[in-house]
Amino acid sequence: MIWLTGCRGMLGRELALVFEREGLDFTGTGSETDITDPEAVRQFIESRRISWIVNCSAYTAVDKAEQESEKAESINRLGVRNLALAAEKLNAKMIHFSTDYVFRGDSGNPYRETDETGPVSAYGRTKLAGEQELVSACSKYFIFRISWLYGLYGGNFVRTMLRLMNERDSLGVVCDQRGAPTYAAALADNIAMLIKSDKSDYGIYHYSDDGDISWYDFASEIYEYGKKAGLIRKNTVISPITSDQYQTAAVRPAMSVFNRDKVVRVLGFCIKDWKTNLHEYLERIANENL
Repeated sequence: MIWLTGCRGMLGRELALVFEREGLDFTGTGSETDITDPEAVRQFIESRRISWIVNCSAYTAVDKAEQESEKAESINRLGVRNLALAAEKLNAKMIHFSTDYVFRGDSGNPYRETDETGPVSAYGRTKLAGEQELVSACSKYFIFRISWLYGLYGGNFVRTMLRLMNERDSLGVVCDQRGAPTYAAALADNIAMLIKSDKSDYGIYHYSDDGDISWYDFASEIYEYGKKAGLIRKNTVISPITSDQYQTAAVRPAMSVFNRDKVVRVLGFCIKDWKTNLHEYLERIANENL
């Protein structure tokens, strides 16, 4: 059985749909099972035969984390430690999702899994701490660092852009932060494939859609294809701005592009171009009225 935590979040819901489609036996939990409470975790696992733990629980409010670092650490570090200890006790495999924010963001090249970390935000520090807890407590783990996650469920950049582009005549979007989007549905397909293959190539992996773009590039494509799909009904001027012109509480990495060679070579993941996945996502919204 698979234990899917955070099953009502953006990635958790996509994973639940794929697990159902693929006939994978799983049980999903949300806030009713507090992963930050060791006793709650112990009680949950004691009567179940769990072979995989897939952790989608996370504190992801990047700016709020600057003032709520203890809350972020409780979920992103201590919660991960409790799950890792449970996985080790069960001799289960654990999948955990981390972030590009574990890096400083000043590299001139796409980040490899072996590159030095150096988070510059409270969110990034708690996510890195979670990685370290997992590595130290569990022998059978997969950590997937992902960037710019979006999907059908919950708030995300694409949803925000669609709303603003239907409300405003002009919009400024940051052009000096580079990375690549991660489409939740495509990631979920790859995770299901990994579980079904039962691979044991444990370690840290970098995953995102194929690309090296700015938020401005992302927004421009959302606008162009969103209009074609009938999701944007007005004309909006999209203008590039710098990070200095859009101040946030937390510092964002200026460069978050991943080298994705390892996840393809070792695990056989399918990585599509970011535009291909974005178009599929927008068509899903348009066709299913989501």
